[in-house]
Amino acid sequence: MSKIRIMNGPYRGREKTVTDKPLTIGRDAEAGIQILDRSASRFHCEIFPVGGMFFVRDLDSKNGTYVNDERLKDEELLRVSDVIKIGTTEMVFEVGSAMADDDSSSRIAYNDDPDVLSNTLEFRVDELSDISEPEESHGPGQNKGLRILYQVGRLISDPNESGDREARVLDCLVQTMPAECALIFRRDPASGKLVPGAVRTSAPHVQPVISRSIIKKTFAENKALHSANAQEDERFERNASVVVKGIRSVICVPLSVGGQMRGVLYMSRGAGAPAFDQFDLELVSACAIQISLAQHGNEERRRHRATLWQVMLTMVRALEVRAGLSGSGERCARTCTALAEAMHLSASSRERMRQAGLLYHFADLVANTADRRGAARALELLEAVDDLEPVLPLVKLVSERVDGSGPLKISGDELDTEARILAVAAAFELRTAADPGADPSTIIEALTTDDGLDPNVTKILHACHLDGSLYGKDAREK
Repeated sequence: MSKIRIMNGPYRGREKTVTDKPLTIGRDAEAGIQILDRSASRFHCEIFPVGGMFFVRDLDSKNGTYVNDERLKDEELLRVSDVIKIGTTEMVFEVGSAMADDDSSSRIAYNDDPDVLSNTLEFRVDELSDISEPEESHGPGQNKGLRILYQVGRLISDPNESGDREARVLDCLVQTMPAECALIFRRDPASGKLVPGAVRTSAPHVQPVISRSIIKKTFAENKALHSANAQEDERFERNASVVVKGIRSVICVPLSVGGQMRGVLYMSRGAGAPAFDQFDLELVSACAIQISLAQHGNEERRRHRATLWQVMLTMVRALEVRAGLSGSGERCARTCTALAEAMHLSASSRERMRQAGLLYHFADLVANTADRRGAARALELLEAVDDLEPVLPLVKLVSERVDGSGPLKISGDELDTEARILAVAAAFELRTAADPGADPSTIIEALTTDDGLDPNVTKILHACHLDGSLYGKDAREK
């Protein structure tokens, strides 16, 4: 495990684990590592993995990226203790897991004093619109609130994984509100209990101190709760834990859509910081509505994709039984998924590859392969399904080859990465089906000598065969 640690500047001490996905660094809040440096471009440079090693490259920034005081001219391998410099900001490449990436409940300390609730204001979510407007409707606070809402909206619409989006939203709230910590608790469908999901703090060493009573009340009664200043309330003078742990001001709002409680968004400020006010409560509640709608949308899309996949799978299985090719589409889908993951394609691209792999031979299953009109009619059936619109261009190119020897004579750069992956996966499946007893290594070796297939993809196919990822993951929806 490797990480990047910021050595100076406003975010000094912040760390980020480097994973098997590319990591951008820049001034923009949507960058994987945000740095506040005037010399930094919005997306300045990128760290990316290759075969278990990590490389860094400049993203055509204005002021350049430096590694160990030498300006990058091309991609460069990162070694432990290498220093990446952007403007005046320095970051070091180290071994280990970043503290800020640890979202487990072990980071959280709970305060169970029920007296916290006696110093808490309560609002039902549907009552927030009835709170009186402040006298100055266009002051600095309102402008700041609009900027925060805009930023949160941008982050939520990011096409990355849901967990990444929520963590970035919390990062944004911690920095801009500001807050000592921000957490999302989700309702576990199995147990019904609230469990911590994303956790973000103002500094890596900060351990969130949580009022369990406020969280339970927020979730049980669907109320937004605002505890003003626990340390100045005389009722807490007898309770050393509140003072020692530094609970000062808390906002806890429900994550709810259509009356269905999904969890809570919890934020707190420690001693020495001004207490949250009514405006902060409304702003955080507005952010929670956006998060809830995004969660709901993600769940609906997952359910829809799962249903679509099961319908496609059932249809293909039935056609394969008739043709004596049982399991061919699923195997090709699994190969496409393994290749897409090994090449670090996006989640949407991996899903598209999985569907295209399942349908790679659909036209031949429906119609006689000698009757191209029948094959065209089969593809017309798929065109009637709106959700398959992004997949059909891939399915139509399954027989095209990089040397231009395919039926449509499409070659070279005209075939994108996804089309090249599908062509290799389909060729591997067809050769395997033709000789089920053959050694996969022998089949893959033959593919590497095929001028019609992308040699880089066939090499990755061999790597997936060696590490078992070509066979260890089911292509069906989990």
